[in-house]
Amino acid sequence: MPFTHDARYHPRLRIHANADVIGSEVVLSRTLDDLSLGGCKFSGPAWEPQGTPVEMVISFPELAEDLPLQGVVVRSSKSDMAIRFEDLSEEQFGALRNHIQASQGPAN
Repeated sequence: MPFTHDARYHPRLRIHANADVIGSEVVLSRTLDDLSLGGCKFSGPAWEPQGTPVEMVISFPELAEDLPLQGVVVRSSKSDMAIRFEDLSEEQFGALRNHIQASQGPAN
């Protein structure tokens, strides 16, 4: 994998997407702050504690596509909540990669 300034294995990208998140609470149509192949982040106060497993459906409005994924809350604070995707099948991972690429638009 090429070196990036982000130094993350999966760089965070700002993509127009939202998610329905089902954990101990159900939160619908929450806007993503950023998304990567490894997880996602929501801005604002966290609604789930760290360690909570969640089911998600990420919606990509510009693509009219939805993608069901599962993960675990890895950061829960007053300013944001981060989820690491877990146990993704090859099909889910490939679909996520394709959705991210398509959401970024054509290469310049």
